[in-house]
Amino acid sequence: MELSTRLHDNLHVLGYGLNLKDPVFLARLEDFRGRRLERIKIIIGLLKGQGFEVSFEELDTITDRTYGRPHIAELMKRKGFVKTRQKAFEKYIAYGKPAYSPPRGPDMEEAIKTIKEAGGIAVLAHPGVVYNVLELGKWKEMGLDGIEAFYPAHTNVLIREFLEMAKKHGLLVTAGTDFHGPGSGRGEMFGFEYHEEFFGSLKGMFL
Repeated sequence: MELSTRLHDNLHVLGYGLNLKDPVFLARLEDFRGRRLERIKIIIGLLKGQGFEVSFEELDTITDRTYGRPHIAELMKRKGFVKTRQKAFEKYIAYGKPAYSPPRGPDMEEAIKTIKEAGGIAVLAHPGVVYNVLELGKWKEMGLDGIEAFYPAHTNVLIREFLEMAKKHGLLVTAGTDFHGPGSGRGEMFGFEYHEEFFGSLKGMFL
């Protein structure tokens, strides 16, 4: 599971090994989804104000899961308003663009707490994307367990830096592609090999 926080559009926390039947966790998740839907409806309204014929209901044709900006971008692409998802972000729904609305999710402490109290492991997703706002020491004190050091957009230099950060702060190391469905441009990780020294402790928690 991936929780989006309010500090930054791309500051996300991954949850592994969660008890998906925990009632407190499910209630919090429902609250987060409600906040997310509020944001999506605001963005749809802003797009309408820009003259685009889009509706919240049309998102059902894109996904039956939690809505996000990628689904709005996909809708705009399907309706011919933009050629690619990326163009939808660059021209309309990214930070500073006419149909942007800030995230309404939990803060880092609430996100980490939600995962931990459901029996999960909290891992910072794609740290290279939020490099300028990293506060690993602070988040470690909040209960952060790991960092996604291996990620397709991370250079070898960044990966080595994140491995050093993980060692310094006593964090687990994970890998991920950030796959968000077909057409997202994500889903494969090339040139990556499993290393027991990085993932042995994590593997032992689940296998």
